[in-house]
Amino acid sequence: MLIILINYNIHPQEKVLQAGESLVYTVYFGFIKLGEVRFYLNSPYYENRRKIYSASAKMFSYEGIPFVGVKYFFDSKMRDDKTGVVSVEFRASDFKDESSGGKMIIRTEYDFDYYSNKDTNSVKIKKYKDTDPGNPEMDTVYKFEKGKEYLDGLAILYNARLNSFQKGSEGRKNIKVFINEKESSLRYSFDQNRDAVSIGLVDYDMAGIRVAGVADFVGVLGLTGEFEGWFSDDEARVPLKARLNILIGSVTLELKSYIRTGWYPPKFSN
Repeated sequence: MLIILINYNIHPQEKVLQAGESLVYTVYFGFIKLGEVRFYLNSPYYENRRKIYSASAKMFSYEGIPFVGVKYFFDSKMRDDKTGVVSVEFRASDFKDESSGGKMIIRTEYDFDYYSNKDTNSVKIKKYKDTDPGNPEMDTVYKFEKGKEYLDGLAILYNARLNSFQKGSEGRKNIKVFINEKESSLRYSFDQNRDAVSIGLVDYDMAGIRVAGVADFVGVLGLTGEFEGWFSDDEARVPLKARLNILIGSVTLELKSYIRTGWYPPKFSN
């Protein structure tokens, strides 16, 4: 029993970060369906003897929704770390409609370097239009003190899932985030009491662990400020539901479908 507990606490990644996991969420503004967010986790690999996880996400609004026309793709590479995961590489694609009716994609690239310099760490930043990649809007290096490590906007989710096993004061986190080409932070904590979570995915209340916090940055669609969400109360810690503040007001994300081997939403019981 002791060996089982030790292995479970040291390696939660093996339970949470399952290769091939696919999660699809519907985004609601009140009762209006605005769009979807899709997450996919690729197979891990090793680089310089360090385990690397690779995840991608797509965010898009449904056609015909007034004032909301968005389409984003994200890719993140994350290194296995004692605190969960740490960002290694981040890619974002923002699909925009030009006034002429053509298409334009804004590409953003972050490459994190924690090792090559003995005195400082750095992140290489590049931002450009896909129509003119040779003339970037930004091409620079941001240096920061040795020992600091960051999460990008996608890695935040997977790191929170891993941290959700911690209790008490250890479950209160102040996370360093690199977003919008600068350093920011994210604060959150977990309520270890089991909550009943009701969405349309299943015909019963699911068992969830609540997380609540504050984003100190302005993200995609104006995401900022207070938020709350629920992870499944099991070894998978699948995000079930979330409430976020964006430019148009408060929106809700609910798990619509999933692909995950051997997982079923846990049933709530008193």
